[in-house]
Amino acid sequence: MDVNFCVHYHGDAHPPTNRFCRICPHAPVACDALWQRVLDLSASNGGNAVPLPPTRAMMYPNPASTTSVRLKINCRWNLPREDFLYFIATGHAGMGRKGKRLERNSSPSMTRQEPYVQAILAAIGGDKQKEVRAVRNVQATGRP
Repeated sequence: MDVNFCVHYHGDAHPPTNRFCRICPHAPVACDALWQRVLDLSASNGGNAVPLPPTRAMMYPNPASTTSVRLKINCRWNLPREDFLYFIATGHAGMGRKGKRLERNSSPSMTRQEPYVQAILAAIGGDKQKEVRAVRNVQATGRP
């Protein structure tokens, strides 16, 4: 995880600071709106599976928390908010290895979220939409 992915991030990439996006006081400026698009997509089929082409993954809402959505192929796992926002900033959301937490390709949760984050981004309108541009601007400059 690149700890410089967002000017508002405070931490060293280790838990619990790798989950900073969940409590960031600047999130209402832009990140909340984009994450809400992801939550809305996950719930768009009445709580039933939402396919994420071209992958085989299905997405579901997480009834226990709004800080993640659930993905499933053979088993179910969470896509945390910070992994998606990290992908928006860096274009990476790969698996990390113990002792290599600071690798740029590793997601904050150290789980492989690619190609699923790309499929979610495409499903909500792609990287040219205003919410994505606003998040990237906030991450880079601190301003919307």
